[in-house]
Amino acid sequence: MRVALLHVDVSGGPESRNLEILTQAVRLAAEQGAQWIITPETAVQGYFFACERELKPVVIPVQPAPAIQPIRQLAAAYAVTVFLGCAEQDEYNGHCYNSCLVIGPDGNIIGRHRKKHAHSGVSEGWANRGEQLEPVVCGDIPAGILICSDTWYEENAVTMADKGAQVIIVPAAWPPGGCGGPPENAWKKASAVSGCSLWVCNQTGKQERLDFTQAQSTVIARGEMQLAYSGPEPAALLFDWDFKQQCALTGEFTVLPL
Repeated sequence: MRVALLHVDVSGGPESRNLEILTQAVRLAAEQGAQWIITPETAVQGYFFACERELKPVVIPVQPAPAIQPIRQLAAAYAVTVFLGCAEQDEYNGHCYNSCLVIGPDGNIIGRHRKKHAHSGVSEGWANRGEQLEPVVCGDIPAGILICSDTWYEENAVTMADKGAQVIIVPAAWPPGGCGGPPENAWKKASAVSGCSLWVCNQTGKQERLDFTQAQSTVIARGEMQLAYSGPEPAALLFDWDFKQQCALTGEFTVLPL
């Protein structure tokens, strides 16, 4: 299977800009044969979208919102699966979540994960904490999803593995040394204790609150990093994965600049 991690600069928003970036990147990855395409944490609105809410009220939509329709259309046009990081409101209880939607190859939403360990600070104070850990079956492959700091608690990865996940997808906004130390330590431990591989889609860009320009996107198997990319330049990172052997087929990403 060919996979793409969209290592893009989206933390500062606004949503309209981010959606242009994501649409371009999804199309490019799909044209290069990617079957699964993964975006960073809160890629649609931008990780810091709520930080100025005192100046402008924040409206968080029920998902799928009309704004993401172009990405859903691309998923259907290319028959790809897209893991899309976004903020969403629950249409029944009105709570808001830091989520990852899974858009299937027909353009429909086939599953979602809501971040369990959302931070209480200004960047995520808007988000309620998710309560469930369930893999999403994509075709015939159960995929676990853990958003960023969810991986700090390795029991989450163990739960996903116990429930049949064959891989764990990690949309992230985690710079080096931020939020508890080098994130790769948490990712390696989560992989080692669960036996699952982790595909971590981080992001780049520099904001006043956090600098992501050296943040790593990585593929980790058996507790060790197989592939890694960091740097200020946005890129789609492609790799081919062997589920039977649980390894990447090459020693480095194919890097497509964006």
